[in-house]
Amino acid sequence: MKKPLRLLAGLAALALSALAYAIALPWALLTITVYTMALAGGFVRVWGRDWTPTLSHFKRAFALEWSASGALILSGGAWHSLFTTIKLAAIAAPITAALGLLAAWVLSRQRFFGRTALEFALMLTFAVPGTVIGVAYILTYNLPPLEITGTAMILVACFVFRNLPVGVRSGVAAMSQLDKSLDEAAVTLRASTFRSLRTVVLPLLKPAIVTALVYAFVRAMTTVSAVIFLVSAQYEMATVFIINRVINGDYGLAIAYSSALIVLMMAAIGLINLLVGSRRLGRRQATAPIGGRA
Repeated sequence: MKKPLRLLAGLAALALSALAYAIALPWALLTITVYTMALAGGFVRVWGRDWTPTLSHFKRAFALEWSASGALILSGGAWHSLFTTIKLAAIAAPITAALGLLAAWVLSRQRFFGRTALEFALMLTFAVPGTVIGVAYILTYNLPPLEITGTAMILVACFVFRNLPVGVRSGVAAMSQLDKSLDEAAVTLRASTFRSLRTVVLPLLKPAIVTALVYAFVRAMTTVSAVIFLVSAQYEMATVFIINRVINGDYGLAIAYSSALIVLMMAAIGLINLLVGSRRLGRRQATAPIGGRA
């Protein structure tokens, strides 16, 4: 009796595995195809018409020239928007991660009146469309005393509060796996709240830190809906530059810029993982005392 049941269970598991592969593999193939087409589109003269290989689109976007005095000039049309986007995303990402993890610590470790309302307010930006947020920022910060429309500050503020819910949720999920006895033990050993967070909690939250930093940075680099209303001639974002090129019919330069952004995002994710590191669990090996005796 047990043998037929085991056989049926094995067949069911095999069928479920085959179904999962049948769904996942075509989706993965489609995703790889889309990104490959985006990467390849920047290396041909006219996508869909003239397949002659060329680097002219990358030269127009990221051209480098030398002046008569020997100074390097960034003459490509995409350099300004690229450096602006990287700078603002690099400023917004750590702020988003820090505020998100701090809010997660408050929500998971503290009990106070209005806790549910605070958590709802922190999640509210996920429910509001980006275009609504962009228009709301213009209407709110277009008059004194907070007249910051057209500046870098309004873009950073939009990035931080737009991406804050991911940092909060990843922090809450990580905090829920940490027993409160760790905090209590640190307090018993007369550690301050800041020292307890720095030496006990944060080293165990590295996966949440990586998630918050990567999501905040990538979303700040690639967001469109909210910032399209907030950019200015001085602070032009990469996505807005690409959209303007598409509107003008310059698809080659737009695809080349998109390809560069894909490579840049991959490098940024690897760098963030390298800088933050991974969480180490388990007992530490006891070091031998001076003199070599245990």
